[in-house]
Amino acid sequence: MDNIKESKEYKLAKEWEMAVNSFSFNPKRFAAAIPDMHPTLQQSLYRLFKECIIVMADETRLYDDRNRASHEEAKCLMEYLKINGKHIPLK
Repeated sequence: MDNIKESKEYKLAKEWEMAVNSFSFNPKRFAAAIPDMHPTLQQSLYRLFKECIIVMADETRLYDDRNRASHEEAKCLMEYLKINGKHIPLK
């Protein structure tokens, strides 16, 4: 992968990291905003979530007790997606 730290995706991930680091961040409120998005963008958001699950399930990364639960659940989701997952088209 090219210089990821210069990419718009990396910069967005770091902005998101700062947002969720706040105790006042409400994941349910974030999720409640999804229906207000354009349907194509909802598809794009889901593709992003799937890629995040793939990374979080990766056994080659280092985990500790702070992120082990999400890693273990991501592995279960990947098992489900390997059998039942669908291609999510751009449109």
